[in-house]
Amino acid sequence: MNFTSLFFISVGLAMDAFAVSLSEGLALKRIHVKHILRVALIFGFFQGIMPLIGWGVGGLFYDKIARYDHWIAFGLLTFIGGKMLWEARESQKCETEGKCDIASNIIVLGIATSIDALAVGFSFSLLPGLNIYSAVTVIGVITFIISSLGVYIGNKAGELLGYRAEYAGGIILIGMGVRILSSHIA
Repeated sequence: MNFTSLFFISVGLAMDAFAVSLSEGLALKRIHVKHILRVALIFGFFQGIMPLIGWGVGGLFYDKIARYDHWIAFGLLTFIGGKMLWEARESQKCETEGKCDIASNIIVLGIATSIDALAVGFSFSLLPGLNIYSAVTVIGVITFIISSLGVYIGNKAGELLGYRAEYAGGIILIGMGVRILSSHIA
């Protein structure tokens, strides 16, 4: 996998964390560096560790699924991307109807926003030659940066993107799934 593909997967995965970071920033009257670091470190950590776990579990089953790897990667990424689009739609309804239930425990949010990364890690186990440690580092760092920006933007600019960030993330992941499938079919 080239860096460009990994970059776009990382950005797509980080969109859930970005959306939650925006809402965390909105909840803060005054922002401090410690708020930004706390949110960004937790999201970056979980987004980085979950693909490693998924890769490890997926590696156990590689021999049994190697013939179908591109279909599995396509299915997982398309499912995750579709799930993100659905969640974005629900977030949009939340904003327009004003019935939002926002959790305050950032660790739980870190885990919840990284479940998609677990499935992506499973897909990574199907890619021979992928340096998983480089991949999870890139995912974690990009999530850290995007989450930092999310808290800051949420605090300073209000609802700049909101649910639209999840739409972008879902579209990116579906696009990556289609690219993986088309490269194996062609």
